[in-house]
Amino acid sequence: MSISTFDLQQMLARLNQNKIRQPEAAADLSITITTTDIREKKLHDRILAECTARGWLVIHSRMDMPSSVGIGVPDFAIFAHGGRVLLVEAKSATGKLRPEQRAWLAWAQKLNHRATVCRSFEEFLKFVEGE
Repeated sequence: MSISTFDLQQMLARLNQNKIRQPEAAADLSITITTTDIREKKLHDRILAECTARGWLVIHSRMDMPSSVGIGVPDFAIFAHGGRVLLVEAKSATGKLRPEQRAWLAWAQKLNHRATVCRSFEEFLKFVEGE
C-alpha cells in the first residue's frame, strides 16, 4: 500500500483542522480544569506540534474524557520514521501514574517497545532522539 506525498499532505491538513487538536478546544469544555490539567494540555499540544513538524503519524488520546481505547493505554502512539513506534504517557510534573498506566508501559517495554512517561517537552525530545 502506498500513498502519494500530496495525499499525505491532504490527510495531515485534515487532521490538523480537527477541533480536538486545537488549543482553543479546552475553552469549550464544560468540566473543571485545574492548573495541572492546563500544564499537561500544553505538554500534549507541544508533543502534537513536534510530531506534525516531523511528519509523524500520531494516535492521541483525548484529555477531556476517560479513554475508550483501553484502561492504561498511553496518551500517544507515535509512528516515526524508520518504522519506529513510540509510546508516550504525558504527565505534568506532579501528575501521578495510575497502576494501569504503569502496567501498560512496563508490559510494552517488556515486549521491546519504546515506552515512557514524559513530564516535560525536553524529556520528550530526549526520548524521541533515543537518549
